[in-house]
Amino acid sequence: MSRKQIAVIAAVLAALVSIGLVTGVRAAQKAHTGEPIRMIITGVPPFGPTEWTDDKGKTVPTGCGPEAARMLLSYYDRRYGHEQLVRDHPGKAIQELHDRMHTTTVVWHGEKQGFTDPALFKSGLKSYIEARYPGGVTIKTKTGSLNSVFEKSVELIKANKPHIILFDWEGKTLIFPNHYSVVVGFSTEDDRKELIINTGWGYDFQILDMTDSAVAPARLCWIDEIEDPPDGQAGCAIGPGSAQGMWAKDANGKYRLEPILHKHLDPNHTVSWSMSDRTNFFLPDSGSKIGACYWY
Repeated sequence: MSRKQIAVIAAVLAALVSIGLVTGVRAAQKAHTGEPIRMIITGVPPFGPTEWTDDKGKTVPTGCGPEAARMLLSYYDRRYGHEQLVRDHPGKAIQELHDRMHTTTVVWHGEKQGFTDPALFKSGLKSYIEARYPGGVTIKTKTGSLNSVFEKSVELIKANKPHIILFDWEGKTLIFPNHYSVVVGFSTEDDRKELIINTGWGYDFQILDMTDSAVAPARLCWIDEIEDPPDGQAGCAIGPGSAQGMWAKDANGKYRLEPILHKHLDPNHTVSWSMSDRTNFFLPDSGSKIGACYWY
């Protein structure tokens, strides 16, 4: 074999090795940066249910609409520092949201509950925020098929935006949705279409199956932007802690989430997820554990 032939073979082998290394690097990058199949945002306090006694001595149930709004506003207060939203007055906040949304008391399954007309939820939320931050707030909504609502919800969570979902809690009200919750995560593993919600019943993380037609119709509502800048310190604790007892450290000492999730329509039964593959704390110096947890 001539020296020229040997040189050609060597060059070919080097090229093949190089291609293999590049392919390996690209595969590793893809594995690291691929889209998550599960995600949960922590930092939304699991408030609720709340009630108070009015000046006539009657018990007033807050209702899930104001409760969901308070949870969402608490997140914006905690993460960004809009401290006039909830921080120093969570009790007054819920009562004012109740008033601004014109929530009424109804009897459901023999119990008093608060009902918020969907048409008044958005306007009440907007007026509450603008009473504190008059520079303006943009609130958007999405109504459509369960699939389209699910896809939009996933998009918002990937953008680190918890948001409100209104849906049929028990699948018995036909064309009228009746329960507001805060969406904090999703799962698309094994072709699932599940949202992870904080229901306003005082606990974190319930699974909502968006392939179940019984929960239709569904509507999303989210805060797109608060024009005024924050006026307080981010990371302040508000209400019940998020994901309490669900944090663990990996082999490198990094905090990971091991969530326990309640089943929809059967919340006394739970399922557990494995430790998150990655956690990104938005305020790492505050110790608040407000962040996004990812599974790949």
